[in-house]
This record gives sequence, structure tokens and C-alpha cells, in this order.
Amino acid sequence: MVQKIWCVLLSSWLLFSSAVMAKPELYQAEVSAEQTQQQWQREALTQILVRVTGNPDIMQRAELRTELNNASSYVKQFEAVRGEAGNRVRVLLDAERIRTLLQQLQIPIWGGQRPEMLFWIVEQAGSERRFVRQSDDPWLQALTQVMAEQALPLTLPLYDIDDLLNLTENDVWGGFWEPILLASSRYRVNEVVLLLLEQSSDTEWRLTAIRQQAGQQQRDELTGTDQQSLLRDYAALLSQQLARQYAILLDPAAEQQVRIRVQGTSSLRDVVLLERTLAATLGIKQVKLLSQGQQQTELQLTIQVSPAQLLQLLNFEPSLQLLTDNSAPPAFDWANPAPVVTDAPLAVYQLTRP
Repeated sequence: MVQKIWCVLLSSWLLFSSAVMAKPELYQAEVSAEQTQQQWQREALTQILVRVTGNPDIMQRAELRTELNNASSYVKQFEAVRGEAGNRVRVLLDAERIRTLLQQLQIPIWGGQRPEMLFWIVEQAGSERRFVRQSDDPWLQALTQVMAEQALPLTLPLYDIDDLLNLTENDVWGGFWEPILLASSRYRVNEVVLLLLEQSSDTEWRLTAIRQQAGQQQRDELTGTDQQSLLRDYAALLSQQLARQYAILLDPAAEQQVRIRVQGTSSLRDVVLLERTLAATLGIKQVKLLSQGQQQTELQLTIQVSPAQLLQLLNFEPSLQLLTDNSAPPAFDWANPAPVVTDAPLAVYQLTRP
């Protein structure tokens, strides 16, 4: 009996794990091998520059078009891969070199800390509506691919008994946010997106995308003749919208130091992984360990962004859960006008594990 219970729990855990797609590699491109080495190197660099700026028109900048002649110097490693699309080349580019280039050109950079988005997808055919949830569904396959191309984190619902008892296709199609947010609360995501798909003619599809953020709704409508091109257009638009919110212009002149405290670091391995995660975060130039207790670590960060921007970036780091935000100055006490001296860190986090 105990063994049976553990099997059920294990199956549930595996099912929940499968709902979250692997996080895309920000500085890795995949391009066709059916071209010269110089051509695929230039294509890979173009793909990454668009991805880390969120700007599909970024290559109109003359300086970047000229830099394509030096594309080979940005390649760190590459490998040949074979898939359904034919022979491909998977290329890893030099992140630091790309960041330096964009910083010199005063172009905002959108780093790897990106909002995790949960997608509820409904397709309407005539009067019938259905959740798009089968892994081999063309819509789902196309969405997974284009989101990876843009390095946009993607979470898909489980559509298990809990989801289907709390939410219907009509709830999603009608945009009834109370049951939508209730059903979404079990998934630890930053945003919820509704994708509504409808065939508007024999050859054309209409996609309506609605996402809610901080009580505000963003609604977009696109049309296309096939799933791949329609969803690719949507992913590019979504990336552009998010980059306008979250891309950062690094400013060495504004360099400053802040402290954060992280609870739940119970081993040396936790501390090392934490330092690596922070060091890889856009805008953090240096990480210095100040103190380490049995369950708590304090670090000093040298940053080239504002403290508010830093908190926003770390809000999208899944391994850190914000407990206390001390970035706002304390309220002025008219009864005690003496300045308040505080040694509190900028923020306190809880280290979380998958």
C-alpha cells in the first residue's frame, strides 16, 4: 500500500515537472548548415542580437551591420546537429563580448532573467471550443519552438483534474479572470497569457492574445495562414513588448554597491550556486561574500543598474523568493525627526529549490 502511494506521488511530481519547459539558452543559436561558415556565423550573431535586445529591427543599425563582418570572433563553440528540419549548426556565442558591444553603442540589453509565462490556449472551430493540450498538436509544437527561439520562458498547464474542475474553455475564451487566476495560482509564474485561436476563413487564422500584468491587460490580434508563421509573429511581438519593459541600459558611471541577504543556504554547494547565479545576472558586475551562517548568507553586489532594476531582475530568478524589500526609505517620523540609521540589506530572499 505504501509503495502504491509513493508511485502515485512520484507520478504526480513527474507530471508537474513536465509542465515547465526547459529554460532556453540566451546566447545559443541554431542555424541552417546548408550555407557557408561565414553565412551561418553572421546568421547566428543576428539571431542573438535580436533576442537580447527584443528589437526585430535592431540590425538596421549601421554599426551592427558592420560588426557582422567580425561574427567569427563572437563564436565560442559550435556543433552539428540533425533534426526534422535537416542539418543544423548549434552555435554558442560570447555573452560578455555581445554585452560589451551593446553597452558601447548605448543599446539596452534584455538579460536572461525573464518573466515566466503560463499559457492557456483555446481553439474554436465553429461552435466547438477545446483546450490545446496534446503534446503533438501543431499549435503547441509551433508555440514551444518560437518561444525557445525568442528565449521566452514558457509554462504549460497540466490540464489534470484540478485544472479542469476549476476552469473551462468558455472561461478562457470569455476572459473571466477570477477562475483563470484561481486555476493559475498553483503554477509559480509571473504572468498569465490567454491564446484564443479561430479560423477566420478557409486560408486564414486569427490569434487573439491577452495577458494580465499588475491588473492591466494587454490585448493583441494577429492573422496568418499557418500556425508556424502566425505564432512566430506573435512571439516576436511579445518579445518586443517585454523588452520595452525590462531591457536595461548598463551604466558604469552609476556603479554602486548593495547588500542582500539569502536565507536557506544550508550547504557550501548552495552558496556556490547562489554566487554563480548572481554573477551571471545582467547588471551585476561583482559578487562578494560578506558572511555565511548556518542557514543564511549575506553578499555585497557591485551593480551597474539601479537598486529598483536589480530587484526587478531578481524577481524573475526562480531560485530566489523575495521575503523583504528594504529599497524604499523609511517613513519620516515627525515626532522623532532624527535620521534613522539602518543596517538592513536592500532585500532578503529565501533560496528555493525545484
